[in-house]
Amino acid sequence: AEPKVAANKPEPPKTEPKPEAKIPANAFVNTLGMPFVPVPGTEVAFCIWETRVKDYAAFAAANAGVDGSWKKPFGDRFKQADMHPVVKVSWEDANAFCEWLTKKELAEGKIKERQKYRLPTDAEWSVAVGLGKEKGDTPFEKDRIMGDSGVYLWGKGFPPPKDAGNYRQSLNVDNFDGTCPVGSFAANKFGLYDMGGNVWEWCEDSISPTSDDRVLRGASWSVNHQITLLSHHRYAGGYPDSRNNSYGFRCVLAGE
Repeated sequence: AEPKVAANKPEPPKTEPKPEAKIPANAFVNTLGMPFVPVPGTEVAFCIWETRVKDYAAFAAANAGVDGSWKKPFGDRFKQADMHPVVKVSWEDANAFCEWLTKKELAEGKIKERQKYRLPTDAEWSVAVGLGKEKGDTPFEKDRIMGDSGVYLWGKGFPPPKDAGNYRQSLNVDNFDGTCPVGSFAANKFGLYDMGGNVWEWCEDSISPTSDDRVLRGASWSVNHQITLLSHHRYAGGYPDSRNNSYGFRCVLAGE
């Protein structure tokens, strides 16, 4: 006889769900196939998804000496595909990627002379997630002012509803054991995917003027804590050379 499956523990899907991401008609799509859309309230265009394994692989192929931690960040436990967000990349790695991509696309005439790729600032990221302009001068102050009274990517209330994003398995909202393909869940009002969950995203800023710790936003596949999942939460992810299999990044395109 076939083994019985507990009613409250559904079987995992046999194959990985296809991403739901759709590229908006107004998107600028670069040479790597990364789509960027303007976000009202900022002066930059945000990539609609996190930087993918395939994007970072192109950077690594063109630059000898790039640290190889990103190639097998989960060991033999979990394998990432091309459409998964790259992880185990430091703040320094992310900036090097942006600098390389800027030089590449300037040389190819894909972007204009005054344009460049970079990490979003903490303030830009807040606007892109839907918080608008926050009170406070530094990321640390803004986080403390909001405390635990903010909102989540899915709105008010905790725990998150089914398919709210890719978070820790104990929350039972998704079927992923680690990262998932970018765009697997619904986009926010600006057309941006995974602004909550999947991977922590590096921002340009330090958490405060007296700290070298860089800001990470958006929580990740490994997070289930109620306060940490709030959209305003800032995670001081460590020094600029810190790498973790829940750390990734999203690019913005700045300039005219």
